Amino acid sequence: MKFSVLILPHSGQLIEPVVRLARCAEDCGFETVYVADSHMLWNDVYVCLACCAQATQKVRLGPGVTNPVTRHPAVTANAIMSLNMLSRGRAVLGIGAGDSAVRTTGLSPAKMAELREKVVFIRALLSGAEVEALRLPGAEEKKAWGQLSRVQLNGAETWGNLPIEIAVMSPKAATMAGEIADGVIVDGHMGGNAEGAAATIEAASEGARRAGKDPRTLRFIAAIDAAIDDNRTLALDKVRPTAARNIARKPWLPKTLREDHADVVARVSQGYNFSQHLDLTAAHRQLIPDAVAQKCTIAGTPQDCIAKARELQTAGMTDIMIFVTTQDEAGAKVTLERFSREVIPHV
Repeated sequence: MKFSVLILPHSGQLIEPVVRLARCAEDCGFETVYVADSHMLWNDVYVCLACCAQATQKVRLGPGVTNPVTRHPAVTANAIMSLNMLSRGRAVLGIGAGDSAVRTTGLSPAKMAELREKVVFIRALLSGAEVEALRLPGAEEKKAWGQLSRVQLNGAETWGNLPIEIAVMSPKAATMAGEIADGVIVDGHMGGNAEGAAATIEAASEGARRAGKDPRTLRFIAAIDAAIDDNRTLALDKVRPTAARNIARKPWLPKTLREDHADVVARVSQGYNFSQHLDLTAAHRQLIPDAVAQKCTIAGTPQDCIAKARELQTAGMTDIMIFVTTQDEAGAKVTLERFSREVIPHV
């Protein structure tokens, strides 16, 4: 089981806390440092990643995750290739349909067909191939002077070889990710418990087989909020905001959440406020009982966290990506250090 970290780089703060947490994660033995991409809420992902690249030596680095709506896929291809160059081959591209980044911009997440098309386009550009230019909805049919119909990314032949991981929120999306990606980043409502993890892995493996790939080559990454404390309640209090997003208006929920906690799902879906997305002070955190928090995060006492990690490993997850936030840098540092000492060695 590999462990990675997702840093939420809250706006209104300096970039230095992101860099310090990235260095801490590297020192603690985490394999990958992802930085969240939600430009209306948090500092720019690629500025943060570039700073982290220059301050670290070993960890893989990438957005966790970007989207094809607010960033043109050609721009994303260049940005991740540039990060790969700056980090000397340590970049990984995490991408999904879009959630808070697009909703807080007044836009809608990409449909699955659009996400597929744009990931395939990005992959082709990163391979160095010359490909048909994307025609975005609403673009003028009349060709402008100098406009190319086929495009190619300079530098891709040297720095474009990097993994692509797709974030998913349903088994249907997982099937698509299994077909075209190197890894599947599994949202907390699916990746936080054995039922959701097993459904995701089964779907993604079927997609891989359809594409003629060995499912064993895929990485299955449980993307889940984390907190560790000798007092279980104190730990769970820190992950309630994320647990709220994990159940609010999701396209698919495992029965252990959808049926066992239907009343909570309904209240949170009605009361979730994206302006407070993953904010430790969010009002909707108060709607999350302990049982729901435990089912879609890795939080509690050290033994609680070990048990959850082993549960996900048994279900087939290969990686766990834990969330930390610059909103509580000191607490995030403690989480990384305690996971390194008290959880990771026992999984």
